[in-house]
Amino acid sequence: MKKLMLLAAAVVTLALVQGCSSVQVADDLNGQKIATAGTNVAHIYGNNWGIYCLSIPIVGGSTEKPGVTVWGKDTVNVKAVTDMVTDKSKALGATSTLDLKSNTSSFWIMPTFVCFYRDVEVSGNAVK
Repeated sequence: MKKLMLLAAAVVTLALVQGCSSVQVADDLNGQKIATAGTNVAHIYGNNWGIYCLSIPIVGGSTEKPGVTVWGKDTVNVKAVTDMVTDKSKALGATSTLDLKSNTSSFWIMPTFVCFYRDVEVSGNAVK
C-alpha cells in the first residue's frame, strides 16, 4: 500500500510540474517536398496523454493550450489531438493539413486494477 501511495504521489507531481500535451513543428525539410501540390509549410506532430480511472478522466493535457494540465476533462482522444494539430497548421498559415496519421495506446497501471494510462499521437503535413 505504501508503494502504491508513493507511485500515485509521483504521478500527480509529474502531471502538475509538466503538461501532458505538446505540439512539435519541423519546418526545416531540407528542400524536400512533403506534398505533390502546394507549398510546404511544416510537418506537425501532436501528442497528449492522461490517466483514467476506469473510463473517467483524472488528469490529461489541454489540447487548447498545449503544455497545460487539465483535470477531469476527456482530452486524450483522436478528435481533440487532431484539432490541436490542425489549429497549429492554420496558425502557421497553411491552407491544408495532409497525410494525417494517428496512433493510440493504453495500458493498465499496476497494481491499481482500475487506473489506465492513455496516449494519443497525431501528425500531418501543413501545406499552402
